Amino acid sequence: MTNSVHVLRPALWLAGRAGWLVLAVLVTGATVARAALPEPIAQALREAGVPPSAASLYVREVGREQPLLAHRATTPMNPASTMKIVTTLVGLDVLGPAYTWQTTFASNGRLQGGVLSGALYVKGSGDPKLTSESLQAIVTALRARGIREINGDLVIDRSRFAKAVHDPAAFDGLPLRPYNVGPDALLFNFKSVGFRFAPLPDGTVRVITDGASPDGLSIVNTLRTTSGTCPQDWRSRMAPNFDDRGNAVTATFAGIYATDCGERDWYISLYDHTGLFAAMFARLWRDAGGTWTGVAREGALPRNARVLHTHISPPLATMVTDINKFSNNVMARQLLLTIDAELSKRPAQAKRAGRSIRDWAKARGFDLPDLVIENGSGLSRIERISAQSLAGMLEYGLTSPFASDFLSSLPLAATDGTLAKRFVNQLAEGNAYLKTGTLTGVKALAGYLLLPDGRRMLFVGIVNHGNAEAAQKALDSAVDWVYLTEAAKLKALTR
Repeated sequence: MTNSVHVLRPALWLAGRAGWLVLAVLVTGATVARAALPEPIAQALREAGVPPSAASLYVREVGREQPLLAHRATTPMNPASTMKIVTTLVGLDVLGPAYTWQTTFASNGRLQGGVLSGALYVKGSGDPKLTSESLQAIVTALRARGIREINGDLVIDRSRFAKAVHDPAAFDGLPLRPYNVGPDALLFNFKSVGFRFAPLPDGTVRVITDGASPDGLSIVNTLRTTSGTCPQDWRSRMAPNFDDRGNAVTATFAGIYATDCGERDWYISLYDHTGLFAAMFARLWRDAGGTWTGVAREGALPRNARVLHTHISPPLATMVTDINKFSNNVMARQLLLTIDAELSKRPAQAKRAGRSIRDWAKARGFDLPDLVIENGSGLSRIERISAQSLAGMLEYGLTSPFASDFLSSLPLAATDGTLAKRFVNQLAEGNAYLKTGTLTGVKALAGYLLLPDGRRMLFVGIVNHGNAEAAQKALDSAVDWVYLTEAAKLKALTR
């Protein structure tokens, strides 16, 4: 990467912030690490009802040993989604930006006259983004091979990942939420079905699926519109009910829908992994003019099976952008397991990944003694890392061959991803790449601050407290403090 695209010219930047610089000289000016919090940050924490003992901050210029700010920087903290920094950095290093996942379709049955007599095997490799569009292309490719009829089962080989029990309700009691979906070697459509709602002039509400509807899905819709603003609980006011009877799923919406809600989407995890893939395959295969007379089941791909089609995913560099900019949890889980499978050369296990990553860090010349990884997404109550360790990971990311891929994967302040509406008209706007992290009791922000003179600062801020949600302003104040401090120093040098 080059800094010229993202760096403001110092003279213009300083002139535009003249009033702020006076404050910067008064409240900053230190050139050594601070153990105590600067007053603007401490005040913001007080206003949020968060004690300094619940916050961890670490700021250091890339390439320097002495931090600008180090407050409880070696204390292990719950990082929430900033843990994705670790997962995506290690993924880029271990797998490479060009790495792709392959989903193999094969059979050892006889193909004659358009009829495949035998099972169609599907072997997944953990593709984080195998979607309906992907499956449509796969169906088209199989039909182009001359297959019209499949007289056999759809056999799914998910042996790339070791079998593991996943309770989608364990984290927060909301098992239908897509962010609670567990990983799978044949993850499809994030294991979710999208419903689209739109109020109509006659007082009814149109309900359709977002894209093709899985085979066997029925929608019962008696929704009526109501006046008033769109409430936060608009989903529950529709009185949803989902009845899964194996091959048939019925989604019922029998409540009310505010007209002010306009057109909205709701993605729900209704099926198990095999069920969703099989239901969508059945629908798309039938729509393409094919017939299938078997059932879906799990099994191993035979060694003598011949490959009929291989679907290749987008490269990892694209995947990490989705993971970091939009904080996709299930994609991060898929990546962590892929890393473990690659390093261990065995069916992937998340519980082994933490040790694998610590070993990886030592091989790269630094330690992560405080790292605790459960799933690599940050959607966890036990994951831990210190601010200083996370900053070390960030610095490695800027010195690696894949630095541009990693940097561009992070949300850009006031521009895109989870920062699209944050830091607007602030010093960081367009000049900070930062990953956000939010859980109940956790607020975090970590990444890079690009300074007007071309220097780059590592920034990590984590709050673990019951009032963490209110501490976002304090983290943003810490970002402002860095810019103000460095601007004051720059002004002093140019006198």
